[in-house]
Amino acid sequence: MDLKQIRYFVAVAEAGSFSDGARRAFVTQPTLSAAIASLEAELGFALLERHARGVRLTPRGEEVLETSRSILRHAERLKAASGGKPSGRPLRLGLLPTISPPFVTQCIGRLQALEPGRSWRTEDAPLAKLQERLANGRYDVILTALGLATRGHRQLELAADRQALAVSARAFPRGPVSPEILAGQPLIVRVHCEQLQSASRVLDAWKVRPRVVAQTDSDARALAMVAAGIGFCLMPDSFEHPDVRMLRPEGVDLTRRLGFEWVRGGGDGWLDRALDAA
Repeated sequence: MDLKQIRYFVAVAEAGSFSDGARRAFVTQPTLSAAIASLEAELGFALLERHARGVRLTPRGEEVLETSRSILRHAERLKAASGGKPSGRPLRLGLLPTISPPFVTQCIGRLQALEPGRSWRTEDAPLAKLQERLANGRYDVILTALGLATRGHRQLELAADRQALAVSARAFPRGPVSPEILAGQPLIVRVHCEQLQSASRVLDAWKVRPRVVAQTDSDARALAMVAAGIGFCLMPDSFEHPDVRMLRPEGVDLTRRLGFEWVRGGGDGWLDRALDAA
């Protein structure tokens, strides 16, 4: 039994599902599931029960959860008492602006929790600039759309999203939407989208020829315009708005893997140590 297993169990118990727990713990779901299965085998009883909407704690799991939280609190106190101090230089984090704000804040919060005393500085930049600035040392770590890892780099995948067609929920309240309905409709273009050219395949697959009525580099503005019925927009399905529906066309899969990327040993080596222990 080790702290990783305990931390993963608490993450799943608090998140209510293995997938959300994995995102909280900064690990892949198979890694998290294997660690919890090993913990249950060592304890000799089940901690979690799966159901249609996620997981629930068993009666013994409820008891173990309180003990696990206590163990983690004491571990943090021991770490604080060890006298180790984080580097005085802020950790420089580059952010891809097309990632949804709730996911960005969740990732930053989890990263900060790994070492609360460390100072931070964030900066938005397009995909190509993120990679360039990571390579030349301007950033210690980037939260980005992951591709093939450059030699000497490390990656930690946290989630994925897909390019979708955002439409007004008032104009298209329920049921499937025929592609023909969208022909000739107003289109809002997100000019900062790193998948802009590839996203045109969504319209090609649906044989839709829209008319462009707006161009913006603000996802919040694009969502608001869609919600107001001004037009529809191609954007990641991780963005949410109560008055917007996300349509996912069959046969088109523009998926992004989202996560951290950093140079091995960067950030005075803290990133390697912290994320390996996450």
